[in-house]
Amino acid sequence: MSLTKQLMIFMLASLVSMTVQAELKATVDRQNVFLGESLTLTIASDQNTNTQPDFTILDAVFHVGQTGKSSSTKIINGNVSTQTTWQVLLVPKSLGSHIIPPLEVDGERTQTIKIEVKKPDPNAQAGGDIFIEVESDKDSAFVQEEILLTVRLLYAINLKNGALSEPSANGVIVQQINKGANYTTQRDGKTYQVLERKYAIFAENSGKLTLNPLIFEGEVTDNSRQSFGMFQRGRPIRQVSPMLELEIKQIPQDFVNKDWIPAKQITLQQSWSMNKPYQVGEPITRTINLTAIGLSETQLPDLDIPEIEGAKIYQDKTDTMTRTDGQQLIASKVIKYAVIPTTQGQLEIPEFKLEWFDTNSQSARNSTIAATTLNIQAAAEGTTTAPPAINFNPPEPKVIENLEPTITTSQDSTSGLTLWKSLAIVFAALWLLTLLLVWLKAKGLSSSTEPVEQHINPVTLGHLNRASLPDIQACLIAWWNQEYKQRTTNLGQIREQLEMGVMRDAITELQQNLYGEQTAESNIDWQALIKQGQFKPAKPAAAEVRGLPELYS
Repeated sequence: MSLTKQLMIFMLASLVSMTVQAELKATVDRQNVFLGESLTLTIASDQNTNTQPDFTILDAVFHVGQTGKSSSTKIINGNVSTQTTWQVLLVPKSLGSHIIPPLEVDGERTQTIKIEVKKPDPNAQAGGDIFIEVESDKDSAFVQEEILLTVRLLYAINLKNGALSEPSANGVIVQQINKGANYTTQRDGKTYQVLERKYAIFAENSGKLTLNPLIFEGEVTDNSRQSFGMFQRGRPIRQVSPMLELEIKQIPQDFVNKDWIPAKQITLQQSWSMNKPYQVGEPITRTINLTAIGLSETQLPDLDIPEIEGAKIYQDKTDTMTRTDGQQLIASKVIKYAVIPTTQGQLEIPEFKLEWFDTNSQSARNSTIAATTLNIQAAAEGTTTAPPAINFNPPEPKVIENLEPTITTSQDSTSGLTLWKSLAIVFAALWLLTLLLVWLKAKGLSSSTEPVEQHINPVTLGHLNRASLPDIQACLIAWWNQEYKQRTTNLGQIREQLEMGVMRDAITELQQNLYGEQTAESNIDWQALIKQGQFKPAKPAAAEVRGLPELYS
């Protein structure tokens, strides 16, 4: 390809990438401020641009301070991404609710942001050039109840560097809620820079709780001696916060022998897989979502799923997560399990109830999932019960011992002779079949034949495609171990031995449906794949048998 063509292709690709719609977002570090305090507005675009947002439209409501712009480019595995960011300092001019209107950059607009401006705390006072404030949203709380802690470092001096310690106390769990905010405020007519952080703390024991003082250690610029640039000298500084005491109450008596769930809000939701119509023997996935505001994931209880009459239950994995909205912790738990109906008709799913303690109203409450009725149809071919476990192994022939026919009449003699002839023919046929299989294996022709058909009863195999996922898994493992003299315990061990192809993909899909978060409909014809010889190791066994094996070993 000529250089001209390569250049044209590059220019065309660049033009296409430029026409992709840019994404523009606006965020603020705080939505609730006191009058006189500042907040930082950040505008981020995923394109590199020289256009400047028009911040003058904010002048009616805010004092617009210094504006900064930065750009960055990342190249990861050949993928190029750019970002342009603007940051502007805003100080509200009045009390009440204010709106930051949409700002436009290259034809794209940001979303609207609401700001709440409150009256300053009349008791807030200045504490010198630098001081620490620690506030809690409540003076008393129950054991394991969320307490929101706000920590502020206020300074009116030139700090070179420094570090602020974290809240701590014996028997207390601490989790930081936000990354921290930087703004300015007024105290006694003096302007301060503020570093603010929010924490959620949980007390493990009742009684009086005393938080350890927070400590700031850093350096301030020392102007007593003339120095310049990086050699400017600093003076060490240390500041300690006041003590904060809280009252921690015992768990209410009604919850002593129950799960203790002190939360601001609990939400319970359920969903069912949409593989309707539901049929006997076919798994139905039920998903229960538990969301708790004011708790961490470690405080969520284990949900006991009741038995369901007319169905079997198979528990799947449970996922838990803790996140934050910048103001409080939000914990969630997702429980998934399979319901396999065993009879047709109306399947009654009983009501699910969870009792918890509302920390807002200081009272016990219940969250419930109402009872559900599912219509279950008969399985294919008129089967009204769950498909039986599939047995790939043919029944062993019974050994008849002490067979001594007694000749009493001519009819008995004829029956005994006929039985002996039949047994002799059967054993001879089995012996010839065994010799034939051993000879084929020794000649290396087992891969081109279909030995699976000689070990699988076609009638039994016909149920495999309609069996439940756990039954398919168990039967595949059992047959594999019997056929190839192995001791595998899971599908993953079998999958690693298969060659790349349809059977390996089918095993992967089965594993995802068994253990994944979502169950997809499967149309795998297991019977056809096994008969085609797809279900076998890609590599032969390390030790190859030569000649006829011993009959008895």
